[in-house]
Amino acid sequence: MKTWFAIGLLALANQGGGLAQVPGAEVLRSVSGQFIVHDRRAPPTAFNVGGSLKPDEVELSPPFLVVSCERIKQALAGELAATRDWSGPINVTIRPNQRPESIPQINLERFGSRWNYKVELPQRIERGRFFRTLVQVLLLELANRTPGDRSAEIPLWLTEGLAQRLLAAREVELILQQPTMNIGTMLVDPKNILTRDPDPLAAARQLFRNRPAPTLEELSWPAPEKFSPAAAEVFQAGAQLFVSELLQLKNGAEQMRAFVLNLPRFYNWQTAFLKAYESEFANQLALEKWWALQTAHFAGRDNKQLWTPQESAQKLDELLHVSVAVRTIAGELPTRTDVPLQTVLREWDTVRQMQTVQEKLQELEQARTRVTPGFMAIVNDYRVVLTDFAARRSRSAATFGRTQIVPPSARQAAQETIALLDALDVRRRQLPLTNALDALPQVEATSGAEK
Repeated sequence: MKTWFAIGLLALANQGGGLAQVPGAEVLRSVSGQFIVHDRRAPPTAFNVGGSLKPDEVELSPPFLVVSCERIKQALAGELAATRDWSGPINVTIRPNQRPESIPQINLERFGSRWNYKVELPQRIERGRFFRTLVQVLLLELANRTPGDRSAEIPLWLTEGLAQRLLAAREVELILQQPTMNIGTMLVDPKNILTRDPDPLAAARQLFRNRPAPTLEELSWPAPEKFSPAAAEVFQAGAQLFVSELLQLKNGAEQMRAFVLNLPRFYNWQTAFLKAYESEFANQLALEKWWALQTAHFAGRDNKQLWTPQESAQKLDELLHVSVAVRTIAGELPTRTDVPLQTVLREWDTVRQMQTVQEKLQELEQARTRVTPGFMAIVNDYRVVLTDFAARRSRSAATFGRTQIVPPSARQAAQETIALLDALDVRRRQLPLTNALDALPQVEATSGAEK
């Protein structure tokens, strides 16, 4: 049984070609043993790819390809909180005499309960196309570990979103370059890496300030063969944002991994998705509403001006308290103290309750554009809880100046909201106070290999 996949979101044409069978072709295996690289290039004296490399191209050779494959695999496993185990070997063949825009091919062959994967790449290839090819075959290998009668079908938004996310944050350290200089006994490729971009979504943010982000339907049913370069750019940015927002959910990495593992069991990815994310989205409509909310707020966020995790924790704690004046002794000036929102809902009259809740909803809306990404989900959860409380209280026009005469329905709404706020407070205190990107290893100024 064989299945062929064409990887070429931005390709408008396919220039195919056969493999050149070169006697004594080089074969290298990666450190994990999963990647076997076959070098089918002609001898250097006879091979000519034509001209110098373009800025967006990478030239593949076996020693550097095996390293890049392993690095991409490890980065993807980190995004999905997955182990580095593997089931199916991935054979990668470098094809000679192919244009860089040629569409890579992924061929799947099943042997019993195991799948084998064959990837064919041109010697020179556009960086993004190379990256998404490796991401797709790795997602296929992960998904097909689940027993099934057929291979999984990976949605394009998932491949593209994860590829763009990793490219934006870690491209230089994941795609190892062919060395171009001799320094002593080392072959090196000089690359000056001053700092990691604190906002991997900066390009998407700028794009969506001038045009709308793709809808969920547009992400779900793309037509790459009809994409203009501008349409492809919008889809890529939308997929990157969609994947990034999903990974920011409370159990985002685990849920996305479960989604991938579910794919062989269903004939459409939507069913597998809602199964994996059933704790977040009750149905497709809930998912659409959530996506509309994310895109509405996204363009206004600038990650280069975000609070740090520590600042986000402190600001959110301050926001969830209310400053009040307390006079402990008659005749003395009052002192200021902070009380939590739970005290407001438990002890204050309904007029002051509602005024405070509305003020806090506005402050949470403003904080949502400043907190670090790891705090976005819980800020939104606080907003949902307080919005629901305000909606329940607004159903009654009655106001009560004393808590003792509040009717049972209003008292119950306050008690249930207090319980939800208590649970959110526990979650908030468990949030990590480091950025995911800060935890990544910094890239060396040069990469090289011993001669």
